[in-house]
Amino acid sequence: MTGRLEYRTVELANTVELVLVGLLRDYGPAQASLPVEPGETVLDLIRELGLNPDLVAIVMVNGRQQFKSHHLQPGDRVKLLPMVGGG
Repeated sequence: MTGRLEYRTVELANTVELVLVGLLRDYGPAQASLPVEPGETVLDLIRELGLNPDLVAIVMVNGRQQFKSHHLQPGDRVKLLPMVGGG
């Protein structure tokens, strides 16, 4: 796990709420408030968490599906869902 979840101080006014689903929970807590920088995208957040972006199949921001290139805003709720396989 990278330092973002462990070491950064969270300022509530400039945070997003992150929810990790399924196997993505291996990379951090199921739910956390994380700081967001101006211009930061969902892909930036994924990389800072140490996640392989290919493991994230669906990105939801405030209940709507978005691309990984979506620019985050303070107060956003970001849910990351993994690839699901089976047969």
